[in-house]
Order: sequence, then structure tokens, then C-alpha cells
Amino acid sequence: MGLLPTTLRQCRVCEADEDSGEARTVVIVEGGLSVTWHLLACPHYRADRVLAGREG
Repeated sequence: MGLLPTTLRQCRVCEADEDSGEARTVVIVEGGLSVTWHLLACPHYRADRVLAGREG
């Protein structure tokens, strides 16, 4: 079994990428993975954690 194709994305809010990001969210989309990098203080990262049930 091969690896899923992966797309790395820069956050539109904090503008973090794989070099500057401290955290990431991963989503399965159309047979592959989408990885978005965030700074820990990014509201998108916090929202992703809430949606995943990791924070209240």
C-alpha cells in the first residue's frame, strides 16, 4: 500500500508554512491528505482543535 498524496498549505490567517509553523491540521480530501500549518496562537488552529473535540 502506497502513501497518500499530500498537499502542504500555508494558513491564510497566520501565514505559517512548513518552515515557520509550529502545529498542523490534517484533513483527508479526495484520496489524499491536506496539511495546513499554523502558529500555536492561530485562531484557525484553535478552531480545528475545538471541531476535533480536543478542546472545549
